[in-house]
Amino acid sequence: MKIKTILAFIIIIVSPFAYSQNKDLEWINVNAIPLGSVKNFSFLDSKLNNNTIIGLGEASHGTHEFHILKTEIIKHLITNNNYKLIGFELTQFNIISINDYLQKGNGNLKMLMEKLMLYNTQEIFNLFQWLKEYNQNQPADKKVILFGFDSEDFWHDPLTRDKNMAEIIIEAQKSDTSKAIIWGHNVHIAKDKTMAEVEAMGGYLKQKLKDRYYALGFDTYKGNVNVIAEGKITKHSFESGSDTFSGLFSKAKDSQFFLSFNPNKANPFAQNKNKITNIYSVWTNDRALPILPGSDFDSIIFVRETTASLILK
Repeated sequence: MKIKTILAFIIIIVSPFAYSQNKDLEWINVNAIPLGSVKNFSFLDSKLNNNTIIGLGEASHGTHEFHILKTEIIKHLITNNNYKLIGFELTQFNIISINDYLQKGNGNLKMLMEKLMLYNTQEIFNLFQWLKEYNQNQPADKKVILFGFDSEDFWHDPLTRDKNMAEIIIEAQKSDTSKAIIWGHNVHIAKDKTMAEVEAMGGYLKQKLKDRYYALGFDTYKGNVNVIAEGKITKHSFESGSDTFSGLFSKAKDSQFFLSFNPNKANPFAQNKNKITNIYSVWTNDRALPILPGSDFDSIIFVRETTASLILK
């Protein structure tokens, strides 16, 4: 009799949770935009009508699929929406010579990228080559400009790093008066304090730009990833918890999709905090951080299973 009572109690507790998950999954399947083998990002155009800066996040710096998807988004925004500035979560010291290559073709790109560590990948090499070729067909005032918004000076104080990075981005965009694309980790791109419990770079951008800053996060459920260990690139396997947003997203009908957290729609995630995958530059035991969809990110791109980025040879 006691066993039956316990089982009944478990069913009562679990059933509402299962129902909620099913309703959320149904909403995802209805509202998500699948990203198949042919990536068409024209659906972003209407979401960026008032945009000045778009942040492209990533759950890790060492993921092949994130690099590929972000490359395709960048190509679309440059060719169709007049974006001209691209900022990387790298020091300007490491970027300035690569920007010179994009403008004038000076130097050997593979050699210039050697110091980029986790961004020294075939995927980003291909992006830079595309940007160089694009610039060759543009007048001087239409060429794409690359800049770094990080600095070694910022690393000594994590509490002020994001504010300093945001100021560099705002000044770069203000000086050039061009729309900007920002490439960095989800933790920095986020518009609210949910992930890091301190103001993120995206939060400072939101304060300054209001709705002219758009944050697009990236998430995954399992796979392989590159991280840094003792100055070298190493590969690790991972799998997120089934009770996270990542676990819920992994049950969607599409393995890759774009999901907008538009506040004007009936959004079951609006006040629902849960975790997504988070892998820093180094390997850590805790590989998830909480987000509040709609507050931290305007939208998210999810890839169910990801692979490590291709380190440039």
